[in-house]
Amino acid sequence: MGAIKLLKNALLIDGGGDEPLKNGCVVLDGAQIIYSGKEDHQVSQKYSDAEILDLNGMALMPGLIDTHVHLSLHGSPHYFNEMIMESPTLAALKAVKKVRRIIESGFTTIRTMGDKGQLDIAVKTAIEQGDIIGPRIKASGNCLKITGGHGDMFPNHVVILGMARIVDGPVEARKAAREQLKAGADNIKLMATGGGMSPGPPTVPQLTIAEMQAAVEEADKYEKTPAAHAIGSEGIKNALRAGVRTIEHGSFLDEEGIDLLLANDAFLIPTLAAFKTLKYGKEGGVPEYTIEKVRYFQTAHAKNLKKAMAAGVKIAVGTDAGTPFNYHGESAYELECLVKNGYSAMQAIQAATKVAAEALMLEDVGTIEKGKIADLIVVNGNPLKNIKILQDIKKIEMVFKEGKRIS
Repeated sequence: MGAIKLLKNALLIDGGGDEPLKNGCVVLDGAQIIYSGKEDHQVSQKYSDAEILDLNGMALMPGLIDTHVHLSLHGSPHYFNEMIMESPTLAALKAVKKVRRIIESGFTTIRTMGDKGQLDIAVKTAIEQGDIIGPRIKASGNCLKITGGHGDMFPNHVVILGMARIVDGPVEARKAAREQLKAGADNIKLMATGGGMSPGPPTVPQLTIAEMQAAVEEADKYEKTPAAHAIGSEGIKNALRAGVRTIEHGSFLDEEGIDLLLANDAFLIPTLAAFKTLKYGKEGGVPEYTIEKVRYFQTAHAKNLKKAMAAGVKIAVGTDAGTPFNYHGESAYELECLVKNGYSAMQAIQAATKVAAEALMLEDVGTIEKGKIADLIVVNGNPLKNIKILQDIKKIEMVFKEGKRIS
């Protein structure tokens, strides 16, 4: 029974919303959880030959999930310089350090949401083949945008180095989606509106319903997850009418949009961490047009998020990591932001575990229960009493991915 591990004497937070269990116990057989519950004499006897890890009352939780990350961005305010001057090869090499930092911070799964040269798919493959250490990655490859749309700020000769594939019309959108899937993408990201980091109006609808629908159909065929960057209310609703599973950002979400989210059983990813841009502002080197647009988003974002929370919309953690001053390995800040906007600490944890796993259609992670994959973290403290503790990497005592201890 050398592969059996017994983690005992834990404050067990299972991710499902149940009350934390004192003196909790989890038993792992290789990559799988085979027992989760109260430690008793019967359990101890049954697994008497197991490797014992006494957690001394520390919190035992599911590995956390960030559903919105960019591995080819570094948190620099100089977005254009990074995207134009840095090759996908160099960005991929830099991503090796990022993914190690991400998993050591307690995030065992991420979804990348558009990276240059489809480097996220390459990094994912390297992790899966054991060449580098990092979280499970659900990759998007290049996102899809219209000519002149969000992200199309590059000269034609360097557009291939960008994060997105230009499409105009449903036929091109369908082909571009197929290209990402052929390359190994797990998610198709669509630019439904403008945004803060590129010139032009941020709330104007861009991809049409028909264009997005064509891409969504391709994703659905292969049970992949379609997502939409969507700031303005019409673009949000267009994306939902096209059938996307997740709305990213959603600043100007209105009542009709909330109704569509609920009716479609779709998810909202509010990316509150991206507002770090305003904390550093112009003095930090962020372009003035970006600051102005993000300030505009802020006038509606929290208000509409709280309406969505009250209505019961499913909300998952996603940070937009890589945007200005929004660094990889700091994703737990998003949980603090959710608590500041009205969630309990338990709800914020669920947004980063169970709900995030559901958003990504991952059935085997997100909660601690028999039969699930053993993605676990051990926290020296109680995040239900202080959600900020998850931001202190020194408090993340252990990280297990598929039963293997990473840190």
